[in-house]
Amino acid sequence: MGSLLALWLAGCSVVAPPPPRAAVALPGVVVERAASTARVGQARYFATTVRLPAYPIEKYQTPALDPLYRWPYQAFDRERFWAEAPDPTVREYRLLVLENAYLEVSILPELGGRIWQVRHKPSGAAMFYQNRVVKPSPWGPANQLGWLALGGLEWNLPVIEHGYDWGTPWVVAPFQREDGAVGATIATPDDGRLLEAVITVTLPPDVASLEIAPTIRNRADKTLRFDYWHTAMLAPGWANRPSAGLHFVLPGRLMTVHSTGDMALPGPQARFTWPDYFGRDLSRLGNWDHYLGFFEYPAAHGPFVAVYDTEQDAGAVRVFPAEVARGSKVFGLGWRRAIGSEHFTDDGSGYVELHAGLSPSFFEQATLPAGGEVSWSEVWYPVVGIGDLATANHMGAIYVQPTASGLRAAVYTPAPFVGALVVQGQRPSMEVAAAQQPVEGDGLAMLRIPLATGPDAPFHTLLEGVSLARVAQVWLEDGAGQAVLAYTPTNW
Repeated sequence: MGSLLALWLAGCSVVAPPPPRAAVALPGVVVERAASTARVGQARYFATTVRLPAYPIEKYQTPALDPLYRWPYQAFDRERFWAEAPDPTVREYRLLVLENAYLEVSILPELGGRIWQVRHKPSGAAMFYQNRVVKPSPWGPANQLGWLALGGLEWNLPVIEHGYDWGTPWVVAPFQREDGAVGATIATPDDGRLLEAVITVTLPPDVASLEIAPTIRNRADKTLRFDYWHTAMLAPGWANRPSAGLHFVLPGRLMTVHSTGDMALPGPQARFTWPDYFGRDLSRLGNWDHYLGFFEYPAAHGPFVAVYDTEQDAGAVRVFPAEVARGSKVFGLGWRRAIGSEHFTDDGSGYVELHAGLSPSFFEQATLPAGGEVSWSEVWYPVVGIGDLATANHMGAIYVQPTASGLRAAVYTPAPFVGALVVQGQRPSMEVAAAQQPVEGDGLAMLRIPLATGPDAPFHTLLEGVSLARVAQVWLEDGAGQAVLAYTPTNW
């Protein structure tokens, strides 16, 4: 969401939206699925269905075409929809499920080919927001509108503000590889449009992470400027809405505003410091006022972005090549004066967004020559049970927290892992219990704590007498003694 949202909130709509349907009892989501049987070392896929209350969006849509990309889309008459205020009815949609021992991944082919949910099976925690009703919102591209805030991970092209195909059928084909992985290719229809998108989603047999590999091709006989972003709507945990304790973890120190309703922040394309802006920690959702969307400046730093809801003890991590996927955007509905959920759902649920794009921001576009293509691979995974998150990569996530008696450290890895957690710091802080066996290294004292962890058993330790202020670095070391993930506290 962005400039269109700002106009809408400024009062440019000619008809006000209907009031919330608090008194209307809607049936819940009903999923018909096979029994969950995948075990460690196995992965499988199966087809099933989901029944959802759905508003009759098709009744208010008119076929249209974007001539620049020869891209068909459905233009939505939101004023007539609001004026007539139709009721939802239950509809059935196809659902493709990928599953291993740790994750259950559901894909909705008919509603944008989106990954609708990733469920962490050991804990039951969800990673994405999952709307329980198919309801057109006031948002979307200005010439289309009606965007469905269904949740999950959606594919947005060839224009900004969620693209055109968030609610149309994509071509989804499941596969199983010889190495035991399962997955699906999710592709735009072959109907003459000048840009083609193919997203390959792969779930390994024994890892609690998902590989997302987009490929965008230019089928035109000329260079095209276009937008490609995929948007994750997130509500990690069990409540299907973020708490005030949700933490955005971005590696940059400057951000660029896309749009905001917070008058204490600068306007579009202006920059602000991150995470602290004039004494307000904007990395915590509970410190937000109105809605806010922003980009990492001058582009995505990589190699990761994450959110962690400290009240629900669950989060989500994206690991990506910032040299290719140069756009990293955050959006939230706000907190103290948040945008009301009645505009996109009927149950009071909510979400935050992480966007991933080819260009650094919505203010510039990606370019492909005639016949050209661009592709990359990134990893997404849920993280649970470590309290919060300080840093992450494809190997896992680390959190460290000072306590009254020392330093608490926690590690989550999406695959079973045996190694050590190493804490390096100044000697006075490292003189701790003999059982922790400090050793010397590079003029600093080190602690090496053996660990065995995995997606079903996050690792926790309390280092009594250790002060975070005197810790130079914390890292995760594999069985061969190689550092695979490191965190440097900001005081160093």
